[in-house]
Amino acid sequence: MRPLRQAARILITAVAVFATMFTLNAPAWAAPDVDVAPATSGVAADYKWYSWGDLSVGDCHQTGGMLKIYPDGKFTFSATTWTTFTLSGDIWWARFDLRDGANNSLFTTASVRNPEAMWPSKHHDWTANGTYPAEFYNAVAHVIQRASC
Repeated sequence: MRPLRQAARILITAVAVFATMFTLNAPAWAAPDVDVAPATSGVAADYKWYSWGDLSVGDCHQTGGMLKIYPDGKFTFSATTWTTFTLSGDIWWARFDLRDGANNSLFTTASVRNPEAMWPSKHHDWTANGTYPAEFYNAVAHVIQRASC
């Protein structure tokens, strides 16, 4: 009878642990920043643009990321993001390291984020706006996206 009791205790303990894990509103896992060099860049008539293909940070994903910087010191970032697993909703965070032609950092923007928590299998299209010092516009040669989730 003793082995049966031990097995029952182990089973009850395991059930209690898993129930606690899945019922608590635990914060989403936070991955460290991931540096990703832009896949492509270009210059339009009134802005410079930088785009990223498919990016992953932990179980979060971004596709179609596009940063546009304008000569007046404003920027716009748009992307589609989603997650493959979460217990409490994930958030995609991004900031941008503006760099000159010699790869020197000129300025790192404040973080932008998708406006609502991401849940599995739902894609979120979003746009965020921000600013940077306009005097760096002409010097910016490439941008590194620093992403976390």
